[in-house]
Amino acid sequence: MKFRKLFLLGFFFLPTAVKSNPPVVIPVEPDYGGDYAIFGGQNYLTSDDHLMLDAMTATHGMGLMKRVEQAKEHLQALLNPVEWNHLKAPIEMQKQLFLVLYWMAEADDAEADVEEVVQEICRRGQAQPSESDATLQEVLLYNFRTAQSLGALGFEGQVKLAQGLTPLITKGPWENRHAHAVPILPPDLYPATAHQLFNYEIFAGPLPRNDRSALAPSQIEFAQRLIQRGLLPADALKNR
Repeated sequence: MKFRKLFLLGFFFLPTAVKSNPPVVIPVEPDYGGDYAIFGGQNYLTSDDHLMLDAMTATHGMGLMKRVEQAKEHLQALLNPVEWNHLKAPIEMQKQLFLVLYWMAEADDAEADVEEVVQEICRRGQAQPSESDATLQEVLLYNFRTAQSLGALGFEGQVKLAQGLTPLITKGPWENRHAHAVPILPPDLYPATAHQLFNYEIFAGPLPRNDRSALAPSQIEFAQRLIQRGLLPADALKNR
């Protein structure tokens, strides 16, 4: 009898852990309603979290849109032919090209289609651009792609371009040299092109010699194109 009483007392005074409920068994593949996160695995986000992410995404998109609109505004001002007449040719016109390339690069960095941006500006609200603006559009896009291929539109290049300064080439055989802006046709021989931005291009390598006695084949081809479009007189290449 005494033994039985001791047994019963020992049973009631066991550690509390013995009396607690058994542990919950967590399933190997818990069911969260089949809602998976964007990067895989289960989605633990609440509705409030989703609203916050949506707001952040919208803000990012609005930031890019604002940058594109800012780039467009600057390009419209820089591509105003009336303003070019107040610039000194060729030095200030060359700087103008650098500034244009900077804002084209800024639009590109903001995920805009640079070609569409330039086309829109060069139409100037019309269905089709004029011959002069169509030529400007072609030359600007050519310069932009050239600057890209030379690696002149990276961060350091854009810092230079934003100041109207000559950027360094970071790709290709002319690496570490300057990507100069030069007139395609000599302004002193073709004054009608002196204040036209389509007459300036990014040039890789050593600058051409200051020889006005003859035009290079590429210069002659460009002059012929301008003659065909009525941007130079028909006899512009006479005696050249």
